[in-house]
Amino acid sequence: MIGLDTSALVDLFRGEEKIKELFSQLDEELTSTYVNYFELMVGINLKDYSYHEELEFFKNLFEEVKLLTLNKDSCKSSSSIFWELKKSGKMVGKLDCMIAGILLSNGVNKIITRNSGHFENIKGLKVISY
Repeated sequence: MIGLDTSALVDLFRGEEKIKELFSQLDEELTSTYVNYFELMVGINLKDYSYHEELEFFKNLFEEVKLLTLNKDSCKSSSSIFWELKKSGKMVGKLDCMIAGILLSNGVNKIITRNSGHFENIKGLKVISY
């Protein structure tokens, strides 16, 4: 299974060629997290004309792509990631730590993202960038 970061989900909605090309080469099941879903919903401008189109796109997408949730195990994993990165001076945002923690605690060790710097220092997580 491969996790999808918010940047990949947004680029998929926008029809970016690089992400479409990468997806055409994949043969693994895709997943994401409720944290990514939260980031998407916060990013939708309700005054934008494409609001309904965007909501419909993600509604349909998440009928195909399983969303992983934050639970006790993923909270512990997320916290460990946060403190390990802080100790090494390679901090990333707490939401990115949560995304990585959720993926890793569910046995997902790959993530597709445009923002490789957000995840490249997280042990056990392979970054697939485009």
